[in-house]
Amino acid sequence: MTRTRVILSAAALLLASSALPAVADDIVLGGSAPMSGAQAEFGQSQIDGAQIYFDQLNEKGGIKGNNIVFKALDDRADPRQGTLVAQQFCDDSTVIGVIGHMNSGVTMPALDIYSECGMAQVVPATNPELMRMGFETVVRPVANDFVQGALPAKYVTETLGLKKAVLVHDKTVFGQGIAGVFKDNFEAGGGEIAGTFGANPEDVDFSALIASIKLENPDVVYMGAGMPQLALFLKQMREQSLQAQFIGPDIGFTVDFITQAGAASAEGALMTFQLPPYDSSPELRDFSERHQARFGRAPGPYASLGFANAQVMAAAVEKAETLDREGVLAQLHGVTVDTLLGPVAFDENGENTTASMYLYVVKDGKFELVK
Repeated sequence: MTRTRVILSAAALLLASSALPAVADDIVLGGSAPMSGAQAEFGQSQIDGAQIYFDQLNEKGGIKGNNIVFKALDDRADPRQGTLVAQQFCDDSTVIGVIGHMNSGVTMPALDIYSECGMAQVVPATNPELMRMGFETVVRPVANDFVQGALPAKYVTETLGLKKAVLVHDKTVFGQGIAGVFKDNFEAGGGEIAGTFGANPEDVDFSALIASIKLENPDVVYMGAGMPQLALFLKQMREQSLQAQFIGPDIGFTVDFITQAGAASAEGALMTFQLPPYDSSPELRDFSERHQARFGRAPGPYASLGFANAQVMAAAVEKAETLDREGVLAQLHGVTVDTLLGPVAFDENGENTTASMYLYVVKDGKFELVK
C-alpha cells in the first residue's frame, strides 16, 4: 500500500470513529420531542434542559464512571413520526431509556412499542389516560391534565365569578382531553357550558366559528389546542369584539402567543403551566445561567422540565443493578428524586404524587404568575 493510501485510510478510519455516537462504556439514553415545526420552541427546550443535566453529570464522572450520551430525535409532534422514532430507539440495542414524547397524541401510540422492547420511558405528555393504559414501562414527573384543567376552572368560577363558558378544541387527544377536564371542573363549580366547538388542527381562519360562539354570549372561552392556533383564535376573537375571558393550556405559554395574538388582544388571557418562573428560586436562576452559557440563549418554556425529566431517568440508571433496559426498568417506578422542580415520587400508575401546576396571566405584554 502506498503512503498516500495509508494516510487516506487512516483519515477515513478517524472520520468513521468520530461519527460513532457511543463507545462500549457509554450509557446511551434517548429523547424525543418536536424539534421542528410549530411546537419546536417547547420540544427543543425540553431536549436542551435534559442535555444540560447530562452534561453536568458527565462533568462529575457520569454514572458509575460511565459517560452519558443523549441521543435526541425529532418526532415533529406527529404520531406517525413518533412511532418511527420509538421503533428506532427500540432497534438500537445501546439505548436503555427514553425521555419523551412531549405530545399526548404522539406518546399514546408509541407506548406499546416501548413496552414491547422493555424500554424505560419518562414522559412529559399530560393526558391522564396515558398512565391508565396498563403499561409498566412509563412514569410521568409532570402534573396531568386533571390538574391543568381543574386549576383555571376553579379560579374563574370562585375568584372571578364567571359562570358561562364555551369550549373549543382542535380534535386531538390533548385538545379534547384538556377541554373535557375543564368542562367537568367548571360545571362542578356551578358553571354552565353553553357549547363545545371543534376546529381542525390546521385551521387558521376561525371567523365563522367565532360568530357562532358570540351567539352564546359566554363569560369564558376555554381552548384546548396548540400554537399558533391559540394565538390566532384569540386575535380573531378580539377583532370580532368577543371579550370573554380567554383561557389556554400549557402549550400557549410562550412569548409567541403574545406576539402573534398582539399585546392588546393577549392582555388578560389566562394560561396554565406546570413550571414556576425561572427567577423564582436560586436553583432555577442557576439553571438559567447554565443554559445561557451552554446555548447562548435564555431557557425556553420546557427547559427546566427537561432537566427534571433527566434527573428522574438518571436516578433510575444510578440505582440499576445492570446497565441495560431490564436493570433501568426495574428501578423506574421506585425512584424518589429531589428535582429542579421539587420532589418526585410515583404512585402505582407512574404518576408523580407531588406534581404542581401554576396559573399565569398576560399583563403588560408578558406572563405574570397568578397562583
